[in-house]
Amino acid sequence: MNFQLLKKLSNADAIASNENEVRSIIKDELKEYKDSFEYDGLGSLIVTKKCKKKDAATIMFAAHMDEVGFMVRYISDIGFAFLIPIGSVEERAKSMQLVRVTTKQGEKIEGLLNSLKDSEGKVNQIYVDFGFDSREEVEKSGIDVGDMVCFATNFRLLKSENIVAGKAMDDRVGCYSLIKAMQSLVNVDLDVNIVAAFTSSEEVGTRGGKLVSKIVSPDLFFAIDVAKNPELDRGYRNTRRLGRGVMLEFFDKTMVPNPRLLGYIMEIAKDSGIEYQKDMFKGGGTDAGSAHMENGGIISSVLGLPLRYCHDPYSLANMNDVKSMQKLIKEIALRFNDEKIKDLYSF
Repeated sequence: MNFQLLKKLSNADAIASNENEVRSIIKDELKEYKDSFEYDGLGSLIVTKKCKKKDAATIMFAAHMDEVGFMVRYISDIGFAFLIPIGSVEERAKSMQLVRVTTKQGEKIEGLLNSLKDSEGKVNQIYVDFGFDSREEVEKSGIDVGDMVCFATNFRLLKSENIVAGKAMDDRVGCYSLIKAMQSLVNVDLDVNIVAAFTSSEEVGTRGGKLVSKIVSPDLFFAIDVAKNPELDRGYRNTRRLGRGVMLEFFDKTMVPNPRLLGYIMEIAKDSGIEYQKDMFKGGGTDAGSAHMENGGIISSVLGLPLRYCHDPYSLANMNDVKSMQKLIKEIALRFNDEKIKDLYSF
């Protein structure tokens, strides 16, 4: 199995509104579609495969490019860069981690992340020690307020078969699956238009999903995202097991999907031999939460990939699950048509 594309995506740095490194990789991988490339005002990349039928329905799949990370907020007189989190970084990940800042000149500078806690043990300040001893040294290096800071994690394959570890797996595994599915559809005739949206700023309020849906006005919307596997629980309440397939999300606090759509997806998965898990989110949401409220209401669903240690310096993913996701995306594109989509809107 070739891991090189996922390695490139995982090792790239991209917090909200700073997704250029990831966007460039995706544009290169999907260059067969370059004449269709569009963007929203945040930088989300919209890639379209048009079918030959006039006025055909449109299905959009969205995976977000941004990761949780930090931004430089202050530079102290003794040469430390104090940070603000961008997205919901895990508390345990805010101390004694190697990170890297990307300067405005594009240079990567590594340092050690640490934090201070209040009387209740909660993190209230986060800073990076780059080894400098003064503000002047920091500024001379090129580091400035507003610079992106990400975990200095390097993607790797673990000893356990098909398990990979890397940063930003939320949602680079989704991006990877969608890229691979679109590559497999280049020379395939379809009954519907397929749009792959690689969205900006999901981790700070599912913003890209709202914008790309408003621009394209799809008939169906699928968020390709992830959820955290409770690693110590291997019982029946863990519906996010690594290696057990794609997660079909029946509920989250931002959206309840159309039951008939879920039924269709389960039929497709069963017919195609794609293993899946039935999952629900207690909290949080995805791009589907904002997208489904656009244009009078877009029937939407979340197709999830299980991860261990989400929003941490390393997350674990099973490549068999990722392969199942790319296969499911392709099968949905192949099997849906105008009539089936119209039936979903018959209330």
